[in-house]
Amino acid sequence: MFAIEMEGKVFRSQEGDEYGVIRAFQGSRPEGLQGEVLAEDGCGNFFVVLRSGGVAFWDHDTNAATLLAESLAAFSAGLSEPEPVVLQPGQVQSVWVDPEFAKTFGLREGQS
Repeated sequence: MFAIEMEGKVFRSQEGDEYGVIRAFQGSRPEGLQGEVLAEDGCGNFFVVLRSGGVAFWDHDTNAATLLAESLAAFSAGLSEPEPVVLQPGQVQSVWVDPEFAKTFGLREGQS
């Protein structure tokens, strides 16, 4: 059911809350998850199609589902590109970078 047009998008609610970034479901389905898995966000949360036809966001931290849209069409209409993250100089105090990822850029541990 996942449509490639959803990949990399977020669902933006009418209140302006963003859910996502959406990607194809790749993991295993958690026990107790109600509905058909449509997609995931890569952080352990799922977008699910409910029996009613609505689409909900299932939060793995709370095991709670939030109804996002009354239909798949309404969900698709709420998809958009994520807002860019803009950081000001000095705003980031420290970061952790996976050493294997850093190697792809020729960096060693402790380099920045």
